[in-house]
Amino acid sequence: MHAAVFYGPGNIIVSHEASEYEKGGAKGRRGVLLRVKACAVCGYDVRVYRNGHQKVTPPVILGHEICGQIESDIVVATADDGGEKERSHTIKSGTRVAVSPIIPCLNCIYCHYEQYNLCLNMKEIGSSINGGFAEFLRIPEEILKVGGLVSVPDSMSDEEVALLEPLACCLNGLYNIGPVVRKNELNRVAIIGDGPIGLLHLQLIKRLDGAKSMVIGRIPQRIQKAKTMGADATVLFTTDKDHNNVKETRENALDFTCGIGFNTIIVATSNPAALDLAIKIAGKNSRINIFAGMPKSSDRSLGAFSLDPNLLHYNQISITGSFSSTPNMLREAARLASNNEIDLSKIISHRYPLREINEAILATERYCGLRVIINRF
Repeated sequence: MHAAVFYGPGNIIVSHEASEYEKGGAKGRRGVLLRVKACAVCGYDVRVYRNGHQKVTPPVILGHEICGQIESDIVVATADDGGEKERSHTIKSGTRVAVSPIIPCLNCIYCHYEQYNLCLNMKEIGSSINGGFAEFLRIPEEILKVGGLVSVPDSMSDEEVALLEPLACCLNGLYNIGPVVRKNELNRVAIIGDGPIGLLHLQLIKRLDGAKSMVIGRIPQRIQKAKTMGADATVLFTTDKDHNNVKETRENALDFTCGIGFNTIIVATSNPAALDLAIKIAGKNSRINIFAGMPKSSDRSLGAFSLDPNLLHYNQISITGSFSSTPNMLREAARLASNNEIDLSKIISHRYPLREINEAILATERYCGLRVIINRF
């Protein structure tokens, strides 16, 4: 079996031996086998490759944005529309599926309320156990029990199916914000971050009548892409050290919102400077969602963020966070994409074979295009 094994920062080697695959946690695990059809390279994969991560113990196979094909018939759980009962159904051999990478313990209070992404004892595909940068992937039973494999229609490409997982995460972020469009308000949304996640948020916002969007980013080619995808306004935010640019960005934002600031702001970048900018362009009664993980505050070279609690208090500003998603959100993502309400193909820019995994990671790290997909194993 071909697999890209992560041995430590800067060290991924494509192996042809099953024994290497077993070292990362597949050996002895119960579950079902998937043939991986495509796996996208997430910014998280890049950060792990470059710096490691406390959740990741090498050797292990990374990759959690996955399209897989069932190798034999399996029975899986499916929640009903109300989410209160569960039933089961069979997924036939050869069926393609999107994968929810969260492995819940099924015993904690959050699992009891089906908030699996908040599980107290959570494990994750591509972090705790082997992920999708391999020819085959074993799915643990816990994922099957919560309906974490979602069948997809033939109309969707393998690459698009792999991107259902980040789309589901974007849905989770919006759910945590609450209604984006509110009565008796000027509904303006700022998306800080011009990468694949920012552009997925843009597509979701464009579905909402009455919402106008501004994309703020640092890569000219991506800002241009946001324009072609229907952003109502864009701003190039060149550097967090350029005070004139910060001032200009704030002024442009205020102009776009008739001087009152945004009522919804999505921080879809790991740059801490984005948090400071979000506060500067927030209007009264606004909500800010921190979608992306941030570097540790001790790393001052990456910037720092300070917050005046009185600013939140007197302006009634709410800050929320969001992490990953649940199987129900993955099903909703599949519905939106299969109905052509969201076009995932627009954020795919590069495709690599597994043997070029290092080049794929570097392309992502250097912001070459948008989402990079491994689609040949």
